[in-house]
Amino acid sequence: MNDYRIHLEPFRMARPPFVLWLANINEDQSWNETALFPSFVKSQRSTLIEQQEQQLLWIAEPQDVVWLLHPLDPQYLEYVKSHRDQLPHICVTTDTGEVADFVERVSTEPPTFMPFMLTSAFVTLAEQYGWHLIHSNVNVVKQVNSKYVTRRLAEEHGFAITKGKFCYNPQELIEAYNQMRAEGFTKTVLKQAYGSSGKGLTIIESEDKFRQVSSYIRKRFDRFELLLEAWHPTKHSLNAQLWMDQNSVNLLAVTEQRINDYGVYIGTNYTPHYDVAIMDEYRAEMLRLGAVLRQCGYAGIAGVDSILDEQDHLYPVIEINGRFTQVTYLLPFIESLLPSYTYIESRYIQMETSDTHTFEDIQSRFKIELQPDADNLFTIYTFAFDHQPHMNVYRIFILFYGNEAAKLSDMLDKFGRITMLQGGVCS
Repeated sequence: MNDYRIHLEPFRMARPPFVLWLANINEDQSWNETALFPSFVKSQRSTLIEQQEQQLLWIAEPQDVVWLLHPLDPQYLEYVKSHRDQLPHICVTTDTGEVADFVERVSTEPPTFMPFMLTSAFVTLAEQYGWHLIHSNVNVVKQVNSKYVTRRLAEEHGFAITKGKFCYNPQELIEAYNQMRAEGFTKTVLKQAYGSSGKGLTIIESEDKFRQVSSYIRKRFDRFELLLEAWHPTKHSLNAQLWMDQNSVNLLAVTEQRINDYGVYIGTNYTPHYDVAIMDEYRAEMLRLGAVLRQCGYAGIAGVDSILDEQDHLYPVIEINGRFTQVTYLLPFIESLLPSYTYIESRYIQMETSDTHTFEDIQSRFKIELQPDADNLFTIYTFAFDHQPHMNVYRIFILFYGNEAAKLSDMLDKFGRITMLQGGVCS
């Protein structure tokens, strides 16, 4: 049943023997030149998001170097060691020279540099130190990550696309919204070119919300470019992991994203079940998309967001992430669990508290709250924290896996209701 979900062999065969990993997460947040509409997504502390770099520890091999920008909690590092036979080399620094020196001490061969997302600064860095790159065309990388390029590329190559329209002034925006309302769409999404995990877009769930957003835009801008798309009622939010090299396109994994009402990613179902015909169609469309991306000059990993609506209409190209994703980094760990566990899901929680808690404190409380058993377990795969003078914030990602659907669902429900930190709140 899992043959189409995880297939890492093409990546392993093409994977360089020595990799330098870096998770420069949220690199694309600065690419939108102007904030064209107010953000209604609760802002997250950047240091917490950056600490999701810890996920590199689950994909790196022992001979690799993982370049971290934030120190690891010692208790959490011991916890990760207990789950892996051997950890990679870890270099914690913001100084590129220190990283280069560390890499030279580890191996006489130059590494292949694999940042989360390639930028011109990292191309320059690789050239300076003689590091290899999977691909070095940063212009293609930026284009592939644009929601606007994605929309136009999908339309040009005949992929099924959701109802949508590019708008260049306030009147066009109003007309496009009214047309979508007239066609029965009660919810829309307004997008700028760049942004991930709910950033660079705003969900418009009512006419009042549209008036608020359009008024904000009209008072500040006469001309702009925005994409307004109808929100199709969704049965499944699929994600494909593609690996493209000079000779082939490979579908590494198909997972299902858990998305909240604001379009923000909150977790992944790594063991979804789909109708065979739908899966065959999806696989074919993803391989066709990969061929298109290769023709554009793109190589390496790409994550593709897709939806299946309530009428079982597949829209295969909603967004393209021309980079690694959180899903990518966990795939080797997921693959190791699949022979033993039927259900695998991830979630995260953010907690604020006036008290300071150790990793072992939080892990112990999770065990009490979630009540895992011999066949239904969890692993903490990111333990991020930000200690402030009057408030401590924790962002914790957990992987749940088990063989009883009801038990795993119960654990997920309990996790979603946790308010465990004294004097604190969860979000």
